[in-house]
Amino acid sequence: MNQIDPLLSRTALSSRRPGARVLAAPWINGASLLLLSLVLLLFGARIATPHMRVDIGAADDMRALVRFHEVEYNVAGPYRWSEPLTAVFLYGFDGQTALVTLTLAAPRPTDVEPALTTVESQNRVLASLQPNENWRRYQLLVPTHPIGDTSLTLTTPPFEPGGEDTRRLGVAFRQVEASAIGGTFPSIERIFFLLSLPLIAWLALWRGGAGQPLAIGVGVTLAVGVGWVTANPVAGGYVLPTILWPWWPIIPLAGLAALPAIRRAIESSAEWLARRRDLWLWGGSGLALLALIALRSGFDRAWGLTILAVGVALAMVGLFAKHRLDIPSLTKTNAPSSISLRFEVLALLGITALALTLRFYHLDTLPAGLWRDESRHGLLALRIWQDPSFRPVYVVQGADLPALLFYLMAPFVGIFGPHAWSARLVSALAGGLTPLALWWAARPLLGARAAVIGAALIAWASWSLSMSRWAFPATLDHLLTLTAAGLMWRALTPIVENDRSYGSARSFIAMALAGLCAGLAAYAYHTGRLAPVTLAALTSIRLGLSWSNWRRALPALITAALVGLLTLTPLLNFIAADYAGYSRRVSQVTIFNSVETDIHAPLALLMRNIGRYLGMWHISGELNGRHHAPEAPMIDPLAGLLFLFGLIATARYWRKPALFALLLWLVLGHIPGLFSTEAPHAMRSLGALAPAAMIAGLGLNVLANRTARQQPWLANTLLGSMLALSLAFNVWLYFGQMAHDPRVYNEFDLVETAMARVARAPHDADTPEMRAVHVFLPPWAAESDTVRFLTDGVDLAFFDGATPTTSVETQALILLPPDADAAGRSAALRALGPEATQFDNVPAAPDGEPLFLAYGVGEYAAQLLHADFDR
Repeated sequence: MNQIDPLLSRTALSSRRPGARVLAAPWINGASLLLLSLVLLLFGARIATPHMRVDIGAADDMRALVRFHEVEYNVAGPYRWSEPLTAVFLYGFDGQTALVTLTLAAPRPTDVEPALTTVESQNRVLASLQPNENWRRYQLLVPTHPIGDTSLTLTTPPFEPGGEDTRRLGVAFRQVEASAIGGTFPSIERIFFLLSLPLIAWLALWRGGAGQPLAIGVGVTLAVGVGWVTANPVAGGYVLPTILWPWWPIIPLAGLAALPAIRRAIESSAEWLARRRDLWLWGGSGLALLALIALRSGFDRAWGLTILAVGVALAMVGLFAKHRLDIPSLTKTNAPSSISLRFEVLALLGITALALTLRFYHLDTLPAGLWRDESRHGLLALRIWQDPSFRPVYVVQGADLPALLFYLMAPFVGIFGPHAWSARLVSALAGGLTPLALWWAARPLLGARAAVIGAALIAWASWSLSMSRWAFPATLDHLLTLTAAGLMWRALTPIVENDRSYGSARSFIAMALAGLCAGLAAYAYHTGRLAPVTLAALTSIRLGLSWSNWRRALPALITAALVGLLTLTPLLNFIAADYAGYSRRVSQVTIFNSVETDIHAPLALLMRNIGRYLGMWHISGELNGRHHAPEAPMIDPLAGLLFLFGLIATARYWRKPALFALLLWLVLGHIPGLFSTEAPHAMRSLGALAPAAMIAGLGLNVLANRTARQQPWLANTLLGSMLALSLAFNVWLYFGQMAHDPRVYNEFDLVETAMARVARAPHDADTPEMRAVHVFLPPWAAESDTVRFLTDGVDLAFFDGATPTTSVETQALILLPPDADAAGRSAALRALGPEATQFDNVPAAPDGEPLFLAYGVGEYAAQLLHADFDR
């Protein structure tokens, strides 16, 4: 009798041999499907004509063009100017040589050097062209790559037209044509790639337990698609390029074919594995943790991931040996994983207090300066506070965001004044309350202890801290989505459990509030547009496939939908009036408008993004220091290990509605990032953090339950020590390493922030002597959003290097950038008079470098400078 809870589905044994005739039929179906795919592929190749033509101004011209400006028109027709570095992608040639014809022109003023365009492909220079003011056709023979995209990159010295047109231009394009030379048959790599698709789909469905009719139907559909892709090589190369070669199709085919043998091997060794389950659990966990630390430290990825996979596999054998994971029991008060209500309340109070403390601590100076977007948001909030006629729904110019954050910021910056801390307060508060919202959403899914653990993990996660401690709305929509999910799950529970209490006012109010929260989330950040979809998907999982559940829930669902629709009405009206403005930012960053010059097909970009987002958890994360520690994994090693444990447990029991909801939520949280550029992007994928923390909480809960069966005292020790280590690591990372990392603090406007604080100091001073000090800034500071926000309501004075804009009194300061030349420094001293001096004690960056140079006259000027930064 088996003693191990197998990690593979029992349906994998559908090919077990009770008789030869039972086994033969599926494989005959597979062979027939492969033959059909080959026939359709050959037929498609026979009628294919690999010829690509891009007419500038056509609706789909940007499928092949990267880094081009908007369409323009002259007497000859439409054309586009390229940027100095641009690319043209060739689709459908797959290793064949292509004859490419470029129709170019490069009119330039007589005082500008003529254009010289270098054309390269696959790191080889193909030609140097000298286009002029007339349209000319240039023909090139271009060897294409059999795998992935082939691009022609064109590099041209830039020029600017002048006046209000500040574009940097390369050459003008009118048309691109490409034809295959020497045949139309696809490459061997392309043939194997396409033939594998129907076969893998059929085999995966069969191994997954689907019936042969469904598996064959999907396979035949894909076989027809293979024929179409081959017959239309240009469109097919764009829609379905050859990617992931050779790992695809080798790995999925080998894995699916060997699945029954793997399961039989595990079952045959079940008893032996179960006898050593403690060794596998703790040895595997230790090995996996070491691998995560090594990967974080730059260890070879291939070896690190291999060791990690081995460690996790061993740990899973030890974790599930002799025991099945009883998910429903996790939510019961008498379950081994339950905690007392008193402990739960105290833990939540402590976690919330800790989360708020970590977000409010030194909020004014960490990050060390404001970023221009924070300042723009602060300016919009001040305008809302000061101008009753300004009531935006969505702000296109200067923000490209819905306006919810600005309304919430308005009373804080209006009452307390324009400061970094007052601008960041709303985001910090939202981040501090997110652990409580996560517990609210997770408790009915996973039980009290797993929900509390998940709340703790997100309370101190460096990713959440980074997103919470600046004036950006990224934390708002996730707080609202978590709240909506918790309301919905509780409101519909009586239906699923046949509880007669359903239909009470409480259920309808909860669903109405859920609709309200999901609607409000769309007014936060761009990712909030997904909140109604997420809530609808989770609702569908909660009600399941039971028609009676849906029928009984219909009134509450209608209530939620109506409230959500009413909430969204102002935004929907704005979208109807200015859809281009609403979609501008999203269209700029979508993978369909990627500006990368090495890869352009959307599927190829999507697959690369999937790889990067899979790696962001444990290998390498966000590059932008404003969003997180550059290149560091997005979660700490301990949380990462627990996330893997919980993820495997969740996938193993995915048929449980609560766990399937978590998996789907995790996937949906990645969607905004997967379909946009700059992957991995911490803000666009922040929606994945909450379900990941829940899954990690489940992982630690399962591990503690496994330990408690033998040594109850060890379970509590394990919980406390792992959470304490996770807390210490994240606090060190954010407040220690990130605070002193130039890749982080240099992403903020440190100089502008420091100058603006000094310029505002006389306005906020307590004594008339300090208020009498005149502060002069460089003229460029007037254009800085950060200076404009922090000095709102202050009459600024400037020093242009020769004459101050107002007369210099007995108390004055002139601030210069730290790289000011000797002439500028001398001019500042002359302007202040013979008693002027340079002040040495000026604010500095975390590395000790001064943020500006300060020249002043008068004792109160010195006191003002020191008082502002010594307090």
